[in-house]
Amino acid sequence: MKRYHILDLNSDSRKVVVATSYVSPLSQVYAIAFELKSIGYKGEVIFDLVLSNGFSSNRFLKTDFDGEHLNIGGIEVLPKLKSNILNELYTFFYQHPQYIKASSLPEPQKYALLNKVLFGEKTGLTCS
Repeated sequence: MKRYHILDLNSDSRKVVVATSYVSPLSQVYAIAFELKSIGYKGEVIFDLVLSNGFSSNRFLKTDFDGEHLNIGGIEVLPKLKSNILNELYTFFYQHPQYIKASSLPEPQKYALLNKVLFGEKTGLTCS
């Protein structure tokens, strides 16, 4: 079962792999690599793990894709993203509430994602 969605951003040339369940998409690196290869993509890939990690410091990860393989050994935590990228991610979740409702996120975090609370803002929401 596919537990991720690959987003094409309007504001950035990188691809974003968004978790669509509480299970991290990193468990499906071969499928992700196959999908990226099939569209001819090479470059940096961002992972948004909000549904698995919440609004924690390890929500965003990045690595490179060489056209064949994701560099799993080179995964790094991204401390933050530009607001235009965040807004595109929040739009995706707002348009797909089924992913948020089925997640194990705490209710305040679900509320924030489902109700456009985070658009254009920096937030101090945590998983504590």
